[in-house]
Amino acid sequence: MTTSTQTRARPLPVDLVDGPAGLLYLLPRAPLTLDDCEALSEALAVRAAALRGAALHASTDKKEF
Repeated sequence: MTTSTQTRARPLPVDLVDGPAGLLYLLPRAPLTLDDCEALSEALAVRAAALRGAALHASTDKKEF
């Protein structure tokens, strides 16, 4: 996984797994550094914004019918 605003020298040592009921599981493969935590925070914020946008778009599509 890479962040959208900067290129990381290495991928984050964590897997993001979509679970049931919209839950997101973080599975670390190695200890996270402070930089990893900051990058993960940014990546999660981007993901949350995208999911909110998709949900908003889906709800407005339903209202058009």
